[in-house]
Amino acid sequence: MREGEQSPGVNFTPEQRLRIAIELDEFGVEFIEVGHPAVSQDVMEGIKLITSQGLKANLLAHSRALRRDIDLVLNTNVNWIGVFFCLSNACLQKRFNITLEQALDRIENAILYAKDHGLKVRFTPEDATRTEWENLERALSLAKELKVDRVSIADTTGSAHPLYFYELVRRVVSFGIPTNVHCHNDLGLALANAIMGIEAGATLVDATINGIGERVGIVDLAQISTILYYHYGIKHYKLEKLYELSQIIQEITGSRVQRNYPIVGENAFIHKAGLHVSAVIKDPRFYEFLPAEIFGRERVIYLDKYAGRDSIRFYLEKMGIRDEGIAEKLLSIVKNSQEVFTPERLLEEARKMGGVE
Repeated sequence: MREGEQSPGVNFTPEQRLRIAIELDEFGVEFIEVGHPAVSQDVMEGIKLITSQGLKANLLAHSRALRRDIDLVLNTNVNWIGVFFCLSNACLQKRFNITLEQALDRIENAILYAKDHGLKVRFTPEDATRTEWENLERALSLAKELKVDRVSIADTTGSAHPLYFYELVRRVVSFGIPTNVHCHNDLGLALANAIMGIEAGATLVDATINGIGERVGIVDLAQISTILYYHYGIKHYKLEKLYELSQIIQEITGSRVQRNYPIVGENAFIHKAGLHVSAVIKDPRFYEFLPAEIFGRERVIYLDKYAGRDSIRFYLEKMGIRDEGIAEKLLSIVKNSQEVFTPERLLEEARKMGGVE
């Protein structure tokens, strides 16, 4: 949720933040990153609304490695804090003007302060994929020494190659700290990198509904949860809620997903070509990797010049019409038109032919 709200043009009200959290909890996510309390008072109010609900998911608030940020997190009643700090030489020299040793001291003080106040800690070395390994190794060794509960490897600029990301995550996992991956989509590789992170041993993937987030966003929740179901046998998420979740975020943000967006796009379970339709009517598995019903969707047969006889019959049978002569005439009309025919238009044409009383 925190990443999603960083999408340009998106600002959740406290009530919207609560609604999204409840929906995500019902879907079955393990963690909800509820926001960064230091951003504004309404973010703080929204987080407090969420923590008052007794949700099953772990609730995590975002924080800089600053005591004043951590104090704000403590005031929200979340059980997790996500502390982040960039450790690349470029960041240390040009952004913070400090040494690596000074940065590690700040990180240590922040983690100890959070833990001393009862919070579980996730540490994120920001821009990890472009950080010198020597710096990252020092930070991970410190995290292990301080008994950090999780680390998150962030491809902050979305520029990592999946093979490189696999090797990086594999090295991080070797420290024995449960590992998240946070993959941005600037090169369209967020999902590929997330999968490679899983293969390398990561046990949690950051995702947002509709993939929204800073710039072009991060991993899409519908896609990664479906991949976990289909390829990894992880079946506790309520996939039938995915379309509803997508619609809620589209409503709140005013930003529509593309029609051809996987899983939740309007075209995801539309079948057009006549040969495809003929096969799908016999068994959807011929052209659907999973049936539409698993996602709470309906299968749609599209009617235009690509339609075949079975496309026409599919709708006529729903209307109680089994006249092959009418089916042939309707097929001819559809195939010789540049229009898309709705079931209602098909029924209208059938009435003209006397096929419906």
